[in-house]
Parts: sequence; structure tokens; C-alpha cells
Amino acid sequence: MKAFLFLFAACIFFSCSSAGGKPTKADVEKALRARWDKPATSMEPKQSITIESIKIGSGAIANDQDLIDGIPPKAMVTIVQIEFTVRQYYNDQTMVTKRVMLAKVYKDQFGEWEVMNSGMKTQDTKYEPKG
Repeated sequence: MKAFLFLFAACIFFSCSSAGGKPTKADVEKALRARWDKPATSMEPKQSITIESIKIGSGAIANDQDLIDGIPPKAMVTIVQIEFTVRQYYNDQTMVTKRVMLAKVYKDQFGEWEVMNSGMKTQDTKYEPKG
């Protein structure tokens, strides 16, 4: 009986937490950094981001298109606009690109916040000499 109650409580906890709520700016920043801050590899230069602004919009339960895109059923999907700068560090210069991303933010199957790009504009790209 105790095992059943524990299993029942765990199911309620995980089903409630998988739907998620509205993300905070810190949640969005952490999820974005997980995708965009990268160490150098043999194929790619080091990359880092600076976030200028995060605007959190409305949210809704995942729709049919969200499910096709891989968002879990019943997840709360929040629209977020993120303005940020990407720096890619090459041997002789740094490429600096300003971007504005419209994204869907939701909790994945493991309860972690994810940022899914649903539209991106590159506002400006310039190169800085290695300093």
C-alpha cells in the first residue's frame, strides 16, 4: 500500500512539474547559455553570449504543432523575445553578431527549461581584432 501511495504521489509530482509554469529571466538565460556558450573544439571556435534583454510573453499549453516540434504533451509553452550578442573567438579576430530571437520556452521531459528558436534576426555582424 505504501509503495502504491509513493508511486501515485510521484506520478502527480512529475505530471505537474512536466507541465511547468512560466519561466523566469534566469531560467531563460540558463537554457540559452546551455545551447550557445561553447568551448573551442577542433572544428569550432569558442563561443559565448551576452544577453541584452529578455521579454517574457504569454504562455499556453502545447498545441499540435508544438508536439510535432518535439515539445512534450501538456507542457506550458511561453513565447520569449531575447536580444543577445554572440562572440566567436577565432585565432586572429572575434566575430560579434547581434541577434534577436523569438523563442518557445518550456520544460522538457526531464523538467529542465528548453529554449526552442522559432525565429531569429541577425541585426549586425562585425569583427574585432584579437586583443
